[in-house]
Amino acid sequence: MWIDTHVHLNDKRLYASWKEILNRAKEKEVSKFFVVGYDIESSRIAVELSEDDDIYAIIGLHPHESDKFEFNKKEWDKLLTLKVIAIGEIGLDYYKLYSSKDSQKLVFIQFIQYAKENKLPIVIHSREAWKDLISIMKAERVWEVGGIMHSFGGSYEIAKIIADWNFLFSFSGPITYPNANNLREVLKKLPLDLITIETDAPYLPPQSIRGKINEPAYLPEIAQKISEIKGIDLNTLSDIMKKNLKRIFKNITI
Repeated sequence: MWIDTHVHLNDKRLYASWKEILNRAKEKEVSKFFVVGYDIESSRIAVELSEDDDIYAIIGLHPHESDKFEFNKKEWDKLLTLKVIAIGEIGLDYYKLYSSKDSQKLVFIQFIQYAKENKLPIVIHSREAWKDLISIMKAERVWEVGGIMHSFGGSYEIAKIIADWNFLFSFSGPITYPNANNLREVLKKLPLDLITIETDAPYLPPQSIRGKINEPAYLPEIAQKISEIKGIDLNTLSDIMKKNLKRIFKNITI
């Protein structure tokens, strides 16, 4: 049994056929789904979808949206239900700077504090912003809530810092790419109790469908690659990952 810890069924490319997408995934033994918000509307849809027994919601704001965002606590409080298991995806993305660094940092801090107030873990997005990200994580004592480093692409040196802060490192489609040797080296060095997987669908398709729209049914391809890299069988890997997730997310049933 596999759990897709980061999927955007709230994306317009998947939302219209989300039930069929879940059925295809379940045929591949993907049984639970963490639907992740990236703004207020997608977070509302994530909560709506979590009425399905196999879906959990994660609510938050992608750093790309930071410039046009003003935090309204009452608005986000309305979304909190027992099926909201984390705050995310939040973080910093300096790759194309769709929002200024200052606004990204401000919003990131606001959501970390909101997560701590509600005793929820966080799901972090980071791209080319590691120095500022780690500085904020340390200052805000993120280990008090823990969480997931979504589609981790940092170095092992970065991972060693975050590893002490109650976080899992999630690997997605790029771990299967032929040119992802550096990423595979990081995975080799990380202990199994710090690892989970995701699709980030409709983004980051694995090698077999590269260039096409991704969906949770392709999660086993990622699991297969990780089992090869770590040298363990798939059943053992599945059991370890379930234990890892239960350690971070106290109110999930898997």
